[in-house]
Amino acid sequence: MKTSALSRSNGSLQMLILLLLGFALTCDNTSVSSDDDARNGFENENEWLVPEHQIIDGGPGKDGIPPIENPKFSNAAEVTFIPDHRRVIGMIKDGQPTAYPYQILDWHEIVNDESHVTMTFCPLTATGIAWSPKQGPDFGTSGLIFRNNLIAYDRKTESLWSQMRLRAIHGEHLGASIDPLNVLDTTWETWKAMYPDSRVLNTDTGYSREYEKYAYGRTYSEMDGVILFPTVNRTDTRLDAKDRVHGIFTEDSLDEDSDVRVYEYSAFGEDITTLQDEFQGEKFVIVGSTRLSFVIAYKSELNGEELEFEPVQDELPAVMVDQTGTKWNVFGEAVSGPNTGNRLFPAKSYSGYWFAFRDMFNLPEIYGFES
Repeated sequence: MKTSALSRSNGSLQMLILLLLGFALTCDNTSVSSDDDARNGFENENEWLVPEHQIIDGGPGKDGIPPIENPKFSNAAEVTFIPDHRRVIGMIKDGQPTAYPYQILDWHEIVNDESHVTMTFCPLTATGIAWSPKQGPDFGTSGLIFRNNLIAYDRKTESLWSQMRLRAIHGEHLGASIDPLNVLDTTWETWKAMYPDSRVLNTDTGYSREYEKYAYGRTYSEMDGVILFPTVNRTDTRLDAKDRVHGIFTEDSLDEDSDVRVYEYSAFGEDITTLQDEFQGEKFVIVGSTRLSFVIAYKSELNGEELEFEPVQDELPAVMVDQTGTKWNVFGEAVSGPNTGNRLFPAKSYSGYWFAFRDMFNLPEIYGFES
């Protein structure tokens, strides 16, 4: 069991500070409905796929945290507002490496991109998840929270979507699932080393925000005792609450009892490390590095053949090589060797804080953990 002195330090004071910061996000304040049959203007009487009493009003109201509707991008070489240690969510979009800085996502949580991609980010759980909505990238922030995690809504039907559950939990699309796109959560320093010519979401958002600062305070990501809303599982202390992990799933529809296995960022070596693992009958390769601060996962079969991987050092964005001599980059693309042009199928997975996984799912497995 891990313990943390930070988790015992000034929790009440920090909580008050964070609550005030949270309400400060309501610069574009939207009023919250007082109708007992509605939550933030969303109908409340129909079925929920999660415990209704755990749906919490986050404070800012519907679209009180304004999504970015017309994102603007700069070349990485032109970006000066991101310190090397701050984090970004990166992906390959329309063939181009594209990064979304935490510093902007913290203040907006949703980016409705022009290329049919919706990027969502929950600052409270540190989960960045992108998908290509069938109904188009037209999502807003509901102002509602489920177990500290973002609930988005689609503007066409006002269905409510749980980000970490990857599905609609209320409304017309009830039960519909999201297929997450392949994204990388890492530091700006690592991303620049991988893709120095990438596009980067810039601060020309149409809103005035202090993007160079921390929307929820500098210590939120560091202090275990600072969690903004109540948690449902405080007894599972196998990891510290704010330990960063990468979780993989095999089920199409996620609920309380879905199987999930998580991999600690801190369990990977300073150098790039590959892990071959089997979970729920499927075989995966998980590649990561503590020093480079990333973990990402792929299915390890290609055209029916199981591949064996070894790490590659100092050749970013190439991170691993298979038994045929093919080198693969961090986004699962074969960049040299016999398998060039092929692509690994990404695991259904995302990164976030440990407490978020332990709250959202019942007893997640931890790779390599012995009780």
